[in-house]
Amino acid sequence: QIQLVDTPPLNRDFVEPELLHLIRGSDLILLVVDLQTDPVQQLEDTIAFLRQHGIAPRHLKDRYSEQRGVTFIPLLVLANKSDDQSTDEDFEIFCELLEDDWPLLPVSATTGRNLQRLKQVVFERLEIVRVYSKPPGKEPDLDAPFVLKKGSTVADLAGKVHRDFLKRLKTARVWGTGVYEGQMVSRGHVLHDGDVVELQI
Repeated sequence: QIQLVDTPPLNRDFVEPELLHLIRGSDLILLVVDLQTDPVQQLEDTIAFLRQHGIAPRHLKDRYSEQRGVTFIPLLVLANKSDDQSTDEDFEIFCELLEDDWPLLPVSATTGRNLQRLKQVVFERLEIVRVYSKPPGKEPDLDAPFVLKKGSTVADLAGKVHRDFLKRLKTARVWGTGVYEGQMVSRGHVLHDGDVVELQI
């Protein structure tokens, strides 16, 4: 389950410490700019504000010679008020005016444009996978996936299911990407989105 937290606009004059703590602890920042009201300035001002408080976009991490005390978080810029095709040129101009390569998505809270696409982009930016556990001899519960970071292994899944499973895990069977149906794999096997795993202890 992905939780979206709608925060108040960032204010240079005053910001609640709790808000900054919330941002630092997030897995992804969705930065919303108004496409029709100088979005470049909005983006630059917001990024500068975050930098003042030790928060920076992860994709610009290499540009920081001093990284101590800085929290780097993945960021996606949402250009709101991209209501229909008539605003596509505005979005293209916005992209051209940006000096850096920003992850961008035109959206519209009014018409719903690209909101379904937003769900997929958020999932991709979070770099997570959904894995399903299958008890031996039973069908997997496809309504209750375990959510793991991309690159997680069978051992990571076992630890998330139960601490004892990790200690006692011998092998596992996997149905999914890069394996044949029910293939036996080791603890170090890397899991992919949608894999079904039968842990054997």
